Amino acid sequence: MKRLTPILALAVLAPMAVLSAPAQASPARADVTSPATFTDASGDVANAKLDIQKVTVKNTAKKLVIRVAFPGNPRVFDFPTGNVSIFIDTDASRKGAEYGHFMEFWSDYRFAKVSKWREQPTPAWGHSPEGRCVDDAGLIHDKGHHMKWFQYIVKKRPGCFEAGAVRIAVSTMNTGDLDPYVEYSRPFLDHLGRKHQWTDWVSQG
Repeated sequence: MKRLTPILALAVLAPMAVLSAPAQASPARADVTSPATFTDASGDVANAKLDIQKVTVKNTAKKLVIRVAFPGNPRVFDFPTGNVSIFIDTDASRKGAEYGHFMEFWSDYRFAKVSKWREQPTPAWGHSPEGRCVDDAGLIHDKGHHMKWFQYIVKKRPGCFEAGAVRIAVSTMNTGDLDPYVEYSRPFLDHLGRKHQWTDWVSQG
């Protein structure tokens, strides 16, 4: 079993905690302080373009920012096709994820509520017509053509996304190449740790 290694940006290191603790009441104290970076083993997926290298979580009172970094592709305009899924847990007493960022490369991006690890579209976060919470979530990238990281942001606002300490799980799926276009017979999957494995709880700072 792979273990996620938190790298704290602050000089004072908190004790390392078990990644996937049993469900319990919302933590009185988070495992690590914000911002925190979690690393994933390199070379654990045959096609390395979306091999997760590290994930950084910045959890403030106003917003949650998550950056996912991977090798990408050295060729200009030859970024792979596929997707990134980020699951967010804000309450340990509730089993599974509560929210998620879902992105299909060259196609669509969504922030949504989650049930049983599946996206559950709701009017507040829906498009066409725009829901009242849609403008609170979005993403940016490294602005290069190699696309080596994506950063996902969601603002904290009553009635939309509210959270104190959080923990996340991240997965990528590489389904092919864009130029020249190739669709693989089977996708290449990678996870931060393992599928649906939670990071430590990251405090709001």
